[in-house]
Amino acid sequence: MLAGGLSASAGEAYFTGFENFTAGNDTIIGTDSWQGTYAGAKLHGVMSQIEHQVVGIGNAAFIGGFATSVTGTSKSVYVYRPVNLDPLALNQEVATFSVVFGIKDSTSSRRDNFEFRIYNQTGGLLGGIQFDNSTLDTSNVPRRLIYRLSWDSSLGKYQYVVTDYTFLAETLETLQIRINYRTNRWTATLSDVPIFQDLTFYTGAETKNLGWVRAMMLVTNSTSTTIQPGDNYMLFDNYTVRSDALTTSLAVSKTATGAAQLSWDEEAGYTYQVLYSSDCNTWKSDLAGSSHTATLTQTHTFTDPTPLVPANRFYRVKRSYP
Repeated sequence: MLAGGLSASAGEAYFTGFENFTAGNDTIIGTDSWQGTYAGAKLHGVMSQIEHQVVGIGNAAFIGGFATSVTGTSKSVYVYRPVNLDPLALNQEVATFSVVFGIKDSTSSRRDNFEFRIYNQTGGLLGGIQFDNSTLDTSNVPRRLIYRLSWDSSLGKYQYVVTDYTFLAETLETLQIRINYRTNRWTATLSDVPIFQDLTFYTGAETKNLGWVRAMMLVTNSTSTTIQPGDNYMLFDNYTVRSDALTTSLAVSKTATGAAQLSWDEEAGYTYQVLYSSDCNTWKSDLAGSSHTATLTQTHTFTDPTPLVPANRFYRVKRSYP
């Protein structure tokens, strides 16, 4: 029997651990093509390990941390670095963003929310994840809710949808957002725990590609001419964007009764067909139950129903998308 897979190229489009950035306020914008808002307002920058006191990560970026009144009408303070990826044009359906981050709470009653937002190459918003540090429980402690920001076609606007998960206070965690641009589905995990999985990504009129991912602070206190953030801040590091083609690795084993059992990792939205051959030249697809469309991204198992499997039988799995 043959266990085989489809080869695929993969690539890291951008990575920074901010080690080559100058530590201090206002040192992100203008370095390594990073852009953003509120330049010079001391609302973002890079901390050294001595300053943030998290052992082992070296420099890390921050956004927030300065309780002041800043002239401005936009409540969004953000930084980003364009990567301009079109995964489908590269024949790499999947784009993945990952980042190590933690949120330091305010020492006062002024608190803000923090997000990572996904935009296309022309600046159109596609979705995002919000970490709510401003909503309090009955003990006046932040509830630390996690929201998914998605386009709602029925309402014609973006909506924050609460998830069933919360984030940890003042603890570094790893956020990963994985988007399949062919199936238009996305999954987000927090330190390997799924926040949501295989949901529809974006259904609006914007072009679906990847321009950049913003690190943001949404200020909750303001006047008509100023924003008034608390001294809470988000520390973030190991900011990574990559694109990958799907791979299908096939494993073949025997059951207790001697039947051939196949297993592979499948992606929601694709159709998988088991093929078999006696000579690796002519392939057949007539095994009962050998074709199905995956509804979840998970490991799938198929058992060859043939009563007596020939000694020379080879298998492969064909993946297709409607």
